[in-house]
Amino acid sequence: MAASTVVNGNDIGLYVDGQLIGCLTSNSFSSTNAEIDVTCKDNNGARQILAGGNQAEFPFAGFFNPAAGYGFADLLALHQSKEAAWVKMQCDDITITCFAKLNELTWDGDVNAGSKFSGKFTVDGEWDFSIT
Repeated sequence: MAASTVVNGNDIGLYVDGQLIGCLTSNSFSSTNAEIDVTCKDNNGARQILAGGNQAEFPFAGFFNPAAGYGFADLLALHQSKEAAWVKMQCDDITITCFAKLNELTWDGDVNAGSKFSGKFTVDGEWDFSIT
């Protein structure tokens, strides 16, 4: 049996227009295909579905670090612009890419804690992936 290797989460980056978002503590990709229920009596009520649209998003969180090459200030500007950006999540040989809008952005300043931010990119159109 071949040995398996688990990918280290530290190696999975989230990029906006080719720039790595600095000081992230978490990022993920989520995709959901909608179902259209077309169940009818013709097949004794057995459930039947058609494929619907796809909704995908990239939630993320990190610490506010003004020295980051691409950080919270850049995310604020992108969020305010309401424009789509080229987003990429990458680890080693797997890459997911798309245009996405930063529709959610939060900045937290809790007492006796590092200042944090979080947000969610929502895919605008279709996403794609490649494995090299």
